[in-house]
Amino acid sequence: MAVNIDLTQGDEKAHLIRMTLPMIGGLIAIMSMNLADTFFVGQLGTDQLAAMGFTFPVVMVMNSLAFGVGTGASSVIARAIGRQDTEWVKSYSTQAIIIALAIALVFAIVGLSTTDALFHWLGAPEPLLPLIHDYMDVWYWGSFLIVVPMVGNAGIRATGNTRLPSTIMIVVAVINLILDPIFIFGWFGMPRLELQGAALTTVVSYSIACLVSLYILKVKLKVLTWDTEWSRLVKSWRDILAVGIPAAGTNLIAPLSSAVTTWLVAQQGTHAVAGYSVGSRIEAFSLIVIMALSSIIAPFAGQNWGARKIERLQRALGLSFRFSLVWGGVLTIVLWLGAEPLAKLFTADPLAIESATRFLHLVPITFGAVGIMMMVSSTSNGVGRPIVGLILSLARLVVVYLPLAWILAQELKWGLEGIYLAIAFSNAVVGLGAWWWSSQFCKTHTQLAYSPHP
Repeated sequence: MAVNIDLTQGDEKAHLIRMTLPMIGGLIAIMSMNLADTFFVGQLGTDQLAAMGFTFPVVMVMNSLAFGVGTGASSVIARAIGRQDTEWVKSYSTQAIIIALAIALVFAIVGLSTTDALFHWLGAPEPLLPLIHDYMDVWYWGSFLIVVPMVGNAGIRATGNTRLPSTIMIVVAVINLILDPIFIFGWFGMPRLELQGAALTTVVSYSIACLVSLYILKVKLKVLTWDTEWSRLVKSWRDILAVGIPAAGTNLIAPLSSAVTTWLVAQQGTHAVAGYSVGSRIEAFSLIVIMALSSIIAPFAGQNWGARKIERLQRALGLSFRFSLVWGGVLTIVLWLGAEPLAKLFTADPLAIESATRFLHLVPITFGAVGIMMMVSSTSNGVGRPIVGLILSLARLVVVYLPLAWILAQELKWGLEGIYLAIAFSNAVVGLGAWWWSSQFCKTHTQLAYSPHP
């Protein structure tokens, strides 16, 4: 099996299909890890589950930082591959791992020294702090083992190979599923570690991914090197972070938007929140295919940008847009017809079912636009224009969604329908804006083909 794949040659559709299919499995694996942890910790009791719930925002911030560095690394590595600049591929790959280690180290030191203050600020009651320490003290110490494979896998994907990173994540998910009950409940003679066991399972599982990712980068791809000039090192950090920081910000806006929506929905009652939670979970699962496709557009865009083959990027974007619209249309029909039965799989509360049903009748109509927005955001990262994705996400949340949701739900008293309509409308508007930007970018920016390499 080839490790390094040239995305500047061959049929664009074949590349997209070949790269997307493994990513679907990888994304499902990542989601299954979260579900497994939640399920097993839930068996310990409500306090333990609540304690782990308080850790999610902190873990999410760390994951967003790792995602940003990985996105920056993937972008610059793919562009260097496209212009066949081997030395820069090595420098970017190596420095991305070092940046990931540095971020994890700083994050762990700050986190370990501020645990009580931070989680008090997040609203954790005093009795939960020992349980939070049980989880986070282990997680902080092992965070570098979690961050490095996330960045390393992004570097591997930049070569056009998504099968290896996805296989790594599937293996990690299986190991996580096996070790969770052993460490948490003390099976097979192991001590009962409870929340410490849940964190230890995550660290041990990712340590395997860390070793495998580093092996592939060092031995198979031969892109890790210590022979880097100071000037090249500085430029590598600058180039990676120039994409990585805005990408991390973009990644943080999604959970922020979800938190704001939860707050707005909460004004309608706890049943409304339960229904929104069900609807958003169904939405996340429904969009896995689009998420997978958007994640591989970045390395495709990066390699072809580096090779100055903008027409290939334009065709790939057209294919991804059409697929997003078709997939969104199919989901609209399926979720409209199956909204109530699907909601009943998650809850028996009739009011929560009604809330989820309203969500699934309104929001999926614009899933196609969400797909276009995701494709453009990923493409902008791939070609070194991460601010575009950040602007799109901010515009959706701050400029369109928040004012409209407030007006419809609070001023016009449309309640849940107003909030869900605001979500749908903001998706449509920003999706249209993303499509316009991509068409103008590919058609009128002739410097993509003729200017000096970025």
